[in-house]
Amino acid sequence: MKIFPAIDLYEGKAVRLLKGDYEQMTIYSEQPLAVARAFEAAGADCLHLVDLEGARLGTTPNLALVTRLAQETSLFTEIGGGIRSMETLERYLDAGATRLVLGSALVRDPAFCEAAVAAHADNVVAGIGAKDGMVAIEGWREGTSTPAVDLVAELKDRGIHELVYTDIARDGMQTGIDAAAYGRLAQVAGFPITASGGVATLADIYALGELPAGSIDGVITGRAIYEGAFTVEDGIAACEEASARC
Repeated sequence: MKIFPAIDLYEGKAVRLLKGDYEQMTIYSEQPLAVARAFEAAGADCLHLVDLEGARLGTTPNLALVTRLAQETSLFTEIGGGIRSMETLERYLDAGATRLVLGSALVRDPAFCEAAVAAHADNVVAGIGAKDGMVAIEGWREGTSTPAVDLVAELKDRGIHELVYTDIARDGMQTGIDAAAYGRLAQVAGFPITASGGVATLADIYALGELPAGSIDGVITGRAIYEGAFTVEDGIAACEEASARC
């Protein structure tokens, strides 16, 4: 199990939202590259990025910054937010991103997702955020009538074998996670998932490690690190210990 320290980008800054609400934004740094380098220095080898403007607009306003983050660190970089065309997907690959997270397009444009998987199966993963069990899209600002569990069940048939799943109600709230819910989703998916949303303490990481082997392969956390609930080093150690239990 890997830890993915998170940097959400907005107007070139490292920020975090509460429950995906753009009106409840905290700016943690105006130098995201310095933040990423600090994660790297602490021993992290993965980085989770979200272009919040891209998620809302379907564009790549932070592309130059993403390029620096990917190319000026040694971090395995995944990026989500606004990837809704092959052109955008190719831009991020050219920028140095390794893993591309498709979100709204899973619902809005299945044909594009199919083409993306056909062209870059090793790089494309699904990103599903849910409110009250229903998929939310467009930067989580718009609800859908699609149950998250139904969309998760379809992923394997679409050629997708990795999922970043976010419990939006807990995202940025530091309320702790519902580990059992992630376990159920992993069973439905038929492959490991990356858990996101609500990681507040090391106990949350250990709880994920108690799930059946192969349920969780990654943990995304942002606010807990930024606000000192635990360090990157402690998060890495917890992931290693949790993995050893499986």
